[in-house]
Amino acid sequence: MRLRLLELLREGPATATQLGRRLGESSGSTSYHLRVLAKHGFVEDDEGHPGGRERWWRRVDEGMTIVTSSPADEPEYEAAVAQLREVFLQRDERALAAFFASRSGDEAWAQAAFIGGWTIYATAEEIAELTRTLLETIDVLRRSPEDRPPGARRVYVTWRALPQPGEEA
Repeated sequence: MRLRLLELLREGPATATQLGRRLGESSGSTSYHLRVLAKHGFVEDDEGHPGGRERWWRRVDEGMTIVTSSPADEPEYEAAVAQLREVFLQRDERALAAFFASRSGDEAWAQAAFIGGWTIYATAEEIAELTRTLLETIDVLRRSPEDRPPGARRVYVTWRALPQPGEEA
């Protein structure tokens, strides 16, 4: 839920009630999770919406990334990273299942959709640059509702670059 809240706040400031509606959760539940995110510095009060009955929240950092390697001897961190990996893998599986289950009949979207993978040989620096370039391009497309062109649809994009064991040049 917290990851999804951060994603929704990427679109702009919102209240716990607004976020709860979008997630199908109670405002009490979303409010609790927002306070936890605020405690750890991920979200804060939005100064652009002062006062009123409802508290407005915004993300602290629009370009947040999550480091998935853990410091040595920190089992709590490793457990959190393992749980986060599981969330991402479950999302990928749900998105893939939804894609295969849908039969929209829209030929343009059928042609645009893509699933694939390649084996390449690259350095860590080359993969870091490829990831940076992809993230910059994806970030341009993560636009707010008012900036979306007609015909834009929600599209789930995932990226993995996984070095394989025992395959050093």
